[in-house]
Amino acid sequence: MMVGIMRKAGRSSTRGGRGFGQGVAVWLLLLGGMWLIGAPAGAEALSQKVEVRNLGISRLGERSMLTVLLDRPARPQVAPYAGAGRSQLIVDFPGARAGRLPERLEGDEVLVKHVRTEVSEAGIKIIVEMVPEKPYIWKREVQSLSGGRAMFRLTMWADPNATGRPSPPAALPPPPQPLAPRVPETAPSPPKPTPAPGPGDWKAEEPPSGPPIPPAPAPATPASGEYAELYRLLPQAQRLLDYLRVEGWSVAQTQRHDRPGVRFSQSFQLTNPRFPELTVRIAHVPPNAPGAPTINIVDLSMDRLTGKAADEYRSLRKWDFGKIKTKFEDIGDFFDDALKPLRVELRQQCQSIARRHAAVIKGFLGQAVPGKPQLGDKVLTLIGQKVSPRFEGVQYTLSENPLVILNLVDFLYIRVYFLEG
Repeated sequence: MMVGIMRKAGRSSTRGGRGFGQGVAVWLLLLGGMWLIGAPAGAEALSQKVEVRNLGISRLGERSMLTVLLDRPARPQVAPYAGAGRSQLIVDFPGARAGRLPERLEGDEVLVKHVRTEVSEAGIKIIVEMVPEKPYIWKREVQSLSGGRAMFRLTMWADPNATGRPSPPAALPPPPQPLAPRVPETAPSPPKPTPAPGPGDWKAEEPPSGPPIPPAPAPATPASGEYAELYRLLPQAQRLLDYLRVEGWSVAQTQRHDRPGVRFSQSFQLTNPRFPELTVRIAHVPPNAPGAPTINIVDLSMDRLTGKAADEYRSLRKWDFGKIKTKFEDIGDFFDDALKPLRVELRQQCQSIARRHAAVIKGFLGQAVPGKPQLGDKVLTLIGQKVSPRFEGVQYTLSENPLVILNLVDFLYIRVYFLEG
């Protein structure tokens, strides 16, 4: 799942909005918002000093990004530093002018602890305070925007080859002196044991603990109708289908897609009167090319959630750009002022549902991924994390075989991919 933040010049509000299946689209919308918030080039554009107009920290999947909006293209100096219990990336714009920059931004809850800016006659420094115990890799790029403006982006992601070494490598010069006074720091405390991994640290390849979960009891009667069709289409999910039948899930809706003879995909929706907010959605997608696998997707979703916030959010998601512009100054305001508060409320409502139906989540995952008996408990832990108003939704990869995705953006769902052939 990508979580992003942008800030509009002259205002200290954050931008955000990320959703599974919408990562690329939302990112493009955010870029569109950035084009809208930049002021047109005027007399100041003739100055020799670049103007740093705004910046933001965002998250796209497992990557953290520092985005800086400039009045013209510029390539700053980037210097990593590690030592004395801290890890930093220092972005230096020598001689630059400052727009209305935030003094401090909170991090992205993955690699970045916080970001702060230091402004003086010598220029502008942006200090990215990294999580010391997480080695990382970084790259930088400059992108031209309309009107002669530009965007500098610093992208950081976890080093997959790191084995407990500090990040970045040692033998680096000490960090530059701050351009503004700050409170002296106390001497670093002795090293502490590495804490247990948090939600963002958990890797899909984590080995399971304990014996595999036994299969669900066989249904009392043979499958018939739509269920018989599901057993035929999803042979790899037989034990999950057994579990759903025993628990009282029935097929409420079926659909057939595409043209017969070309590709004939099908979708099913299962409901259960004991769990009115939950839906099991199943999609069967045959191969569309020689050698391609058949893809079967099974979701446990909370998209039947009702109430004022859910109805209003569904309505806002249908707005086109023209309607957004009649109500909000730019796309960023639409995300911040309209979508984000509702997403936070939906996350909290989904947390409550997950607590109430924890047994359903654990049973669903236990039969879908029997080789990882602790997966259900881990998912409930991730769902139960405190909702941050700045990061109202994230996405986790829980398993690779089968592929399992936990989506916490919009309406919570757990998605399992079964590949055949």
